[in-house]
Amino acid sequence: MGTALETPPPVRGARLKAAYQRIPPAWRLPLGLLTLFVFAFSSTVLPLFLLSSTERAEIAGMQSSTGVVGQSTSIDLGVDNVGDTLIRPICVGALFDLPVQVQKVTFQGLDTVPFVDGRACGGALSGQETISVVMTLLPQQAGTVHVRLVASKGTKEIGPAVVRTLEVAPR
Repeated sequence: MGTALETPPPVRGARLKAAYQRIPPAWRLPLGLLTLFVFAFSSTVLPLFLLSSTERAEIAGMQSSTGVVGQSTSIDLGVDNVGDTLIRPICVGALFDLPVQVQKVTFQGLDTVPFVDGRACGGALSGQETISVVMTLLPQQAGTVHVRLVASKGTKEIGPAVVRTLEVAPR
């Protein structure tokens, strides 16, 4: 049984309304615009500074080429860092559909590394940099060899794979 002296339940947002009414009317528009600017800045520009860049590189090069069974042949490629972070180590992965022995891989004409488990890793790749890579192969069988190439950082692929062909002639 209620009495006439009971207080009504608090209205939702009453504190917010009271705070708004304490702001002088001349300051309401500038404060509203400042609030809108801070919100827009923090939701669009601030994440660009706070989020770390992604590592991304692409194979840029290797046109279709030719070789002879049992004779070394070299294919020239480029690896392009399309991101802005340092990628270390930079690796090139290759998968062949016919028997091919990769003898060595040379990065920038300086680092000659072995080809192990389908990839070769050497050196580093700075942001927006392109480096040259020479892969020396020994084809084992005549025919058209399809080569799947991809840039990676260790075992993690960091770019799209490209497929090129190598025409291998018999001896």
